[in-house]
Amino acid sequence: MTSTLERTPLYDWHVAQQGRMVDFAGWAMPVQYTSIVDEL
Repeated sequence: MTSTLERTPLYDWHVAQQGRMVDFAGWAMPVQYTSIVDEL
């Protein structure tokens, strides 16, 4: 079964910033943009 994730109004911005999107309670949410080391 394929489901479509809901998108926040900022979804396109997160994708443009190379955000890695994941499913969070049915929503596409960013969890990381670069690497974990870079974000520290």
